[in-house]
Amino acid sequence: MISYAILPFYMMDFKGQRLLVIAPHPDDEVIGCGGLIQKIKKEGGKVYVLFLTLGDAQDFSKNGVSKTSERKKEIKKVAAFLKYDNYAIAFPGNKYHLKLDRLGQLPIMDTIERGGIVSLERVRPSIVAFPSFHSYNQDHRVAAYAAHAGLRPSEKDVKHFVSIVLGYEELVDFWNSGEQLIPNFFIPLNEKEIENKSKAIRLYRSQLRNFPNPRSPEALKTLAKLRGTQSGNDFSEGFFIHRYAHGL
Repeated sequence: MISYAILPFYMMDFKGQRLLVIAPHPDDEVIGCGGLIQKIKKEGGKVYVLFLTLGDAQDFSKNGVSKTSERKKEIKKVAAFLKYDNYAIAFPGNKYHLKLDRLGQLPIMDTIERGGIVSLERVRPSIVAFPSFHSYNQDHRVAAYAAHAGLRPSEKDVKHFVSIVLGYEELVDFWNSGEQLIPNFFIPLNEKEIENKSKAIRLYRSQLRNFPNPRSPEALKTLAKLRGTQSGNDFSEGFFIHRYAHGL
């Protein structure tokens, strides 16, 4: 059995950090990193979000469908509220939405590395966060593997090296084959920050669900309380550290 040490929060200095969040779909960045985003912006850092895909989708909401045009408007509202410095949608349209596994890991990795205005080589982030390998969602799994491959170590004079690489969690990831992301790094959140995270997820109105749905604001706050309990705080976001080569 592998034992993971919990790194103390004070080792993370948010001042001047540049965060890139790899989000398979709009709202994933808030669910997994809504608190981290606020911490970095509060300390004068930069936040960029690369949404991998977006399209029309039938779902189990009251409307029964979410439209691309609606979700693009939601992104703008969330980006303004959380003060993203920039964002991009890599593979828009129904050809790709919920079908990234058909596209394959290589083109997604290339896009993450240097495919556009929001990419590793253009943004040159100090922190990158991407989803769990263990999600039931095919878009999330291929996104995680593509991001992990794109963040492989290389010579710093030929490829941008990211010092801090984090995996973020989502409550829905519990529905899998038994494996899941185990947080070993916790970022404390105060009441204001958890409320802002809840407000941000409510701005993704087409994706909003009622409790006890794991994507509901109440469920997100419940998870934050649990992670807070595990790390000696009122609320926390939990992450898995894939690499921490900063300030050690």
